[in-house]
Amino acid sequence: MKHLTFNVCAIAGLGFSGLAVLLLLANLLSGNQFVDVILPAAVVSLVVGGAFSVRARLLSAKGRGPAKR
Repeated sequence: MKHLTFNVCAIAGLGFSGLAVLLLLANLLSGNQFVDVILPAAVVSLVVGGAFSVRARLLSAKGRGPAKR
């Protein structure tokens, strides 16, 4: 498995969490018409985004985070 860097994990976590927000917004705008599909997809997206965020935090704690100037 490829070793992921801090930047990749942080951007992926932000992206998946943003996708969850967009899915929930789409659910709101559709008047809960597709709630059976959108809600589980949003929950999965939040879980994946959270996992990437935790991985980024662990990489930062190990000293492999962003370079300090």
